[in-house]
Amino acid sequence: MANDTAPYTLKAYSELVESIYKGLDETPLWQSFLRLLREEMEANICFLILRTPNLGDAGLLLNDGLPTPISDTPNNVYSDGLYALDPFVNLPAGQVVSLEEFLPKDQLLHSEFYQRCMKPFDLLHILGVDMQLADGMRANLRITRSPNAPAFTAQDKEKIALLLTHLHSAIPLFARLQRMETERTLLDRTVSQLSLGTIILNDKRQFLHCNAIADQILAEKNGISSKDRQLQISQGNEASHFRQLISSAIDAHRQSKPHIVQAMAITRSAGHLPLNIVVRSIPQLSQVDGQAVAAVAVFLSDPEYKSQTSAEVLGQLYGLTPAESRLAMALADGQSLEDASNSLHISRNTARAHLRAIFAKTGVTQQTMLVSLLLKSVAAFLASPR
Repeated sequence: MANDTAPYTLKAYSELVESIYKGLDETPLWQSFLRLLREEMEANICFLILRTPNLGDAGLLLNDGLPTPISDTPNNVYSDGLYALDPFVNLPAGQVVSLEEFLPKDQLLHSEFYQRCMKPFDLLHILGVDMQLADGMRANLRITRSPNAPAFTAQDKEKIALLLTHLHSAIPLFARLQRMETERTLLDRTVSQLSLGTIILNDKRQFLHCNAIADQILAEKNGISSKDRQLQISQGNEASHFRQLISSAIDAHRQSKPHIVQAMAITRSAGHLPLNIVVRSIPQLSQVDGQAVAAVAVFLSDPEYKSQTSAEVLGQLYGLTPAESRLAMALADGQSLEDASNSLHISRNTARAHLRAIFAKTGVTQQTMLVSLLLKSVAAFLASPR
C-alpha cells in the first residue's frame, strides 16, 4: 500500500483497521471507525446498520455525520418510515456497489426517497455494501456524498472492500461478547436470587467481581469484610484457616490441578448464626500476559437469609391461595408451623388446614419435603434479590 496507486496510505489503513477492533468497546459503537472512514472517503455521512428497522423496531443504526433531524430522535425519521422507501437495499452480499450502478439517476431523482431523505440533506451519491456475517447476522455499510462532490470511483470501492474482512470478524465478535455479557448478568442475578454471595479473586487475592449478595454481607462487617480489594476475616484462627484455603486454591489454579473445593464457617457476633463459606479453585485457561485472571471463587451463604420466593409465583405453580402461599414461604424460611401461625397472625388450626391443602396441591406429605420442594422450585429463581 506504499505505492502511488494504492487505495490507502499505510498509516490511514492501519488506523482504520485499529479503529474497527477498538470500536468493540466504544460508546456509541464504532464511532471512531465511522469518523475516520468518513474523513478518508471525503464523505458527509457514514453509517452502519447492524439491525435493520422493522415495524415496531427502529433497528440499530450507527453513524457519523448523519443530519440532526434524522439522528437525534429515539425513532429517527429514517428508521421510522424512510427505510421502507429506500431503494438502495438488499445489495449482493459482499459486493461494494454505488447507487448510480444500482438505480438510474433519472429514476432516483423522481423517487419519494430522494425527495424526502436525500435532497433536503444535500445528498446524491451513495456507496454501499451488505455483509452476510456468521450466525445469520447481516450488516449494511453506507457512505454518502453531496451533489457537488465527485461520484464514487473504482478506487473508492476498493477502499471499502479492503475493510470487509475485518468487519466480518469484528461485528460477530461484538455479538458474541454481548451474548456472553447477557449470560453473565443472568447467571449473576440467578445466583443472587438464590441468596448466594459470589466473589471472584485473582491469584493476588484481589477482587475481580463481587455480586450484590456478597456486597451486602461484606457491608455488614460481621465476621467478614473487605479492605483494599481483599477479604478480611475477623477471628484470628479463622483468618489463618481462610488464608490457607485461598492459598491452596491459588496453587491448584496455577498448576492446573483438579478443582479444589473447601468449606469453613465464619463466626459472627452473638445472636447470629455462622456464615458458610466455600472456596473453589478456577482452572487456568489461556492468560494474557500482565492481565489479572480469575483464580478463586468464594461463595458466601447466610443461613439467616429470608426466602424472597414470590407468593404470586407459588400460586401460579401449585394453585395455592395467597394465605397458603404465605404459610409455605414462612415454612421455607425455616419457621415451625407454630412460629409461622404466630407471625402470620392465624390460629394453629387454620395453619394446619392450610398445610393440609398445601400438601394436597403440591403432592408432598411432609413439611421437610415441602421446604425442599419450594427451595428447588423455579419460584426461587424468580425471586427478587434482598
